[in-house]
Amino acid sequence: MERSDEQLISEYLDGDEKALGTLVERHLTNAYNFALKLVNDSQAANDITQEAFVKAWKNIRGFKQESTFQTWLFAITRNVAIDWLRRRKEVVFSAFENERGENMFTETLADQSLLSDELLARAEDVRFVEILLEELDPLYRDVLKLRYSSNMTFEEIGELLKRPLHTIKSQYRRALIALRRSLEVRPI
Repeated sequence: MERSDEQLISEYLDGDEKALGTLVERHLTNAYNFALKLVNDSQAANDITQEAFVKAWKNIRGFKQESTFQTWLFAITRNVAIDWLRRRKEVVFSAFENERGENMFTETLADQSLLSDELLARAEDVRFVEILLEELDPLYRDVLKLRYSSNMTFEEIGELLKRPLHTIKSQYRRALIALRRSLEVRPI
């Protein structure tokens, strides 16, 4: 029988180091995927996940079992990701301009827009769905990503985002409606 997260935490606090390893193994992939969805950078997601687990380890005695361990860990991961995003410096295209104002970087970029027949071919592609998600309001996008990428319940999403349950459910419904509308207006 598999031990619950709460049992593993209790065993770790009683001195069983292996219990912590089991807890990390159980949640590592989901925490990494969550971080990756937040920052869209695999190296940064690795660093964020590692930092989140270190913070969880340092604060495990303060874990209140009012929520699940995963929800608590995701809250830590989200905060670390937000800190990373705030520290990140954007490179502006104007930094590549020469004295005459020519910008070889932007002049050599290929046109990335898809033709309508390509959109049809990609309609079932995961990337196509990600593009649609990026067009959504961030409030709605976060709820959908947490629901489907991290398999979180509405209650867990509400705890993580610090929003009431009815708000989360409403944002989820609105997100689905907005996605449906985006699909209807796409040239196919």
